Amino acid sequence: MTEQTMLLVFLALGLAVTLFLYLWKAKKQAEYRGDERWEAVQNRANRIANGANYILILSLVLVDLALMILEKDLTLSWGRISILGLLFISLRNAMELIALKVYDNRM
Repeated sequence: MTEQTMLLVFLALGLAVTLFLYLWKAKKQAEYRGDERWEAVQNRANRIANGANYILILSLVLVDLALMILEKDLTLSWGRISILGLLFISLRNAMELIALKVYDNRM
């Protein structure tokens, strides 16, 4: 598969996960009527998903430091940066969805 085809597949999967996450959360919110247990589940899942933000920040700092030390120049197009951003958001949403399902079953 070419790189563009792989990116398209990942973007489509990310869109599906994101849509499913928001629809599933809305369904559960209506089903549980916003009780305390559901709020606790959402808070725990949100903490895990926010961990992805910290990992992203740390990895960006490490890559920037490595590029500075190695004195390399990295040029990315705006389109590539936006695609990588969308893929990151999709991955974060997938992590939140998995955490919600796990904590919903446990609690």
